Amino acid sequence: MRIEQFLYITEIAKTGSIATAAERLYVSSPGISLAISSLEEELGKKIFERSRTGLEPTETGKKLIIKAQEILNCIEEFKQEAKGDSTDIEGQLSISADPAICRSIIPKTSAELNAKFPGITLQIKESTSPQVRKDVLNGDADIGLVFNLSFFHEENQLLTSTQIIDSSMMLCFRNDSELASKDILTLEDIHKYPIVANYLSDNDRKNFLTQVFGEYSNLNILVSSQNSETKKYFISQGLAIGFEPDIVIKSDPFYQREDIIVKPVKGIDLKLSYYSIRLKSKFLSAAGKEFLKELQVQAKNIKE
Repeated sequence: MRIEQFLYITEIAKTGSIATAAERLYVSSPGISLAISSLEEELGKKIFERSRTGLEPTETGKKLIIKAQEILNCIEEFKQEAKGDSTDIEGQLSISADPAICRSIIPKTSAELNAKFPGITLQIKESTSPQVRKDVLNGDADIGLVFNLSFFHEENQLLTSTQIIDSSMMLCFRNDSELASKDILTLEDIHKYPIVANYLSDNDRKNFLTQVFGEYSNLNILVSSQNSETKKYFISQGLAIGFEPDIVIKSDPFYQREDIIVKPVKGIDLKLSYYSIRLKSKFLSAAGKEFLKELQVQAKNIKE
């Protein structure tokens, strides 16, 4: 029985594939297959069985994989304890984050973390919140940063979450718009205007619009895009209006321009709640702890 066998079975449990696990761990597929077969033979139990979607843990395998992950976590803790001095913290950390967090809190967090711990290397991927969850669940990201509507917070038995910040929705438009003359904006006021929106799947968009806009959910969506520059271009040209979280408004110089107006809309009282998520079963490294600590500091700063 060897430590790498524990690593192999936990990785296969995430991916359902020996080939993908081998690619991630930089070993050969035949090597992993042989190691798994050897472990199963030694234990006298099958750990995985084949299905139409790949390899699935057996009932016994599920219990053994949990134990294997606990052992791997203990080894990481042992290594961390041996390093001692926090100034020596180093390592690679993969982050998958919602665009709003990438554009507001992460840049300053990354800069401060690099100044304090130059040995920590960050790999940051910007994704929609549903994809961020998938990245974390599949083991493609150590930490995910997602948003949930305050009344929509989704629990997952495999994930642990910590709230980072709440943000309000703000309407953005050019200063020569008819909306600029109104002291208070309502849902009825904005309903007829073309809107540039963040891209969502058809089902996610329908749910989001219904929850947020109620009877006015049948909006005139002119453009859906994951590119924040596309949104800003349509707003700056007066072709559309758009919504942004206030944490982005405070961080992006575009929304400080004199020709751009930012206002709340009466009737939209929801909060966008942003969370960090990670696998419960996976050990959080010292680098991960320092990243989350700095993220909380920067979240507090942006709200002040």
